[in-house]
Amino acid sequence: MSVTLNTTPGTTDTDPAKRAAGRHSTIGFPYVALDEAINVASVIFNNHGTSCEDAQLAAGLRTTVSSSKFRSLISAAKTFGLIDRRSKVVSLTDLGAAVVDPTRQEQAKVGAFLAVPLYRKLYDKFAGSLLPQDAGLEAEILALGVTTKSVPRARQTLQRSASVAGFFHAGRDRLVRPAATDSPSPLPPTEPDETETRVPEPATTPSTDPVGPKDSLLVGLWSKLPDAGSFSPTEQRQWLELAQLALAMVYGSAAEDTQFESAVDEPF
Repeated sequence: MSVTLNTTPGTTDTDPAKRAAGRHSTIGFPYVALDEAINVASVIFNNHGTSCEDAQLAAGLRTTVSSSKFRSLISAAKTFGLIDRRSKVVSLTDLGAAVVDPTRQEQAKVGAFLAVPLYRKLYDKFAGSLLPQDAGLEAEILALGVTTKSVPRARQTLQRSASVAGFFHAGRDRLVRPAATDSPSPLPPTEPDETETRVPEPATTPSTDPVGPKDSLLVGLWSKLPDAGSFSPTEQRQWLELAQLALAMVYGSAAEDTQFESAVDEPF
């Protein structure tokens, strides 16, 4: 015996509208927007580092663990991929750590937005093109598996989250992924340190050469000069005789008309 099933169009189990009319949505989405989920990550990070217990987080959010507000915030933060929760302990994910880091926050917001299954489906369908008006957008949300009673809330959180993540930078009538803004700008070229690279002009370069003659014989003679006031006439005459001999050896015979005697009548 054969049994004929009712296959009237619009009433099958695969019909999106029928599935959406049930008690539970079949696609993930948050009931609070991205900015509130980021606040959850910020409270964890600023007060406890990377993880904390439910009760500690609830206190930081000024609510209680048993409240519907706490459950909504935890659920949203998980849906955006910002936290993990196990055994009443809430921990930041890599994306959650990035979203509280000012140098990585903008790109982390983009990642969090696209981590929501409902938002990803809508972005893939309407990326860069015109979005329907609210009524049409809600029809799309319904068709993707959100329950009828939750559709308005899903649309509102979608629009608010898209604004927070920068997807409305080209206007609220289209979803456009923002350009990457977290890569640090290249540093301007630095001017060379003139104190290290500039070669001093020869005229201003302090001389390190010793003052006086450079020939070893004359240097030795020069070193025999005593301090001022301690050179007697006899010593002066002896030194000049040695100087005459040294000069002759270095430069040739001294000029015959050199009169050393007159130079030793008085002390230097």
